[in-house]
Amino acid sequence: MIFIILLASLATAVLATPLVDSNPASLSATTGFILVANLTDTTRDFSPSINHLKLTGVRIGAGLETAVLTNNTGRTFYENGTDGNIGVVSDSGGTYPISMIMDALAPGEADADYVDYVGIDVGTAQPGIGIAAPPADVPALYGPDMGTFVVCFESQPVYGKPQYPVRFAKAQLVNGVAYQKIPAQCAPITLLPQCAQLDDAVPSGALYDHDYARNVRCYGNVASVTW
Repeated sequence: MIFIILLASLATAVLATPLVDSNPASLSATTGFILVANLTDTTRDFSPSINHLKLTGVRIGAGLETAVLTNNTGRTFYENGTDGNIGVVSDSGGTYPISMIMDALAPGEADADYVDYVGIDVGTAQPGIGIAAPPADVPALYGPDMGTFVVCFESQPVYGKPQYPVRFAKAQLVNGVAYQKIPAQCAPITLLPQCAQLDDAVPSGALYDHDYARNVRCYGNVASVTW
């Protein structure tokens, strides 16, 4: 048990976010938020820049969306559930909820680089995805594995495969130490919550509600934060 705790602590130290908000007072709390990309390695930026773009989804099938970044408003999310069973979801405007999911890519889709698919799909929330709470300094989106979110350039986009999808690059453990590999065609980002309005009402007949929507720390304007 001591070894496991030590290993987890070491891995966390290696992968700790480089972001340090110089003005913690810029944080407030709300249930609704959009997710804004903060580029953590400017040498890997694309043209036009992806910094401060918002997370949304592009339809790839019935009830399936691939996570992408947009110049527009972005999708409103909320953290739903109770301690130990938390996920990130979004109102669909219809009967079923839409939830953020992360899963291994299909064979041949950069799985050798330890890159996971990030989707916004119809269905219940996937546990292990949420907004970091105190004592974490920065309330960033996290996933079920150690690693970092990335935006990747896919040079031959086809239907159902956006050109700049958001993925999750998993860390690799080597001799008990976690190392982060960023694929050559990807740029590392941190997804930060920006406060947004979550409507109180849901559509009639919806199989979801906001009864367990949780307050999370969020920024009034991610682009104005000094790091």
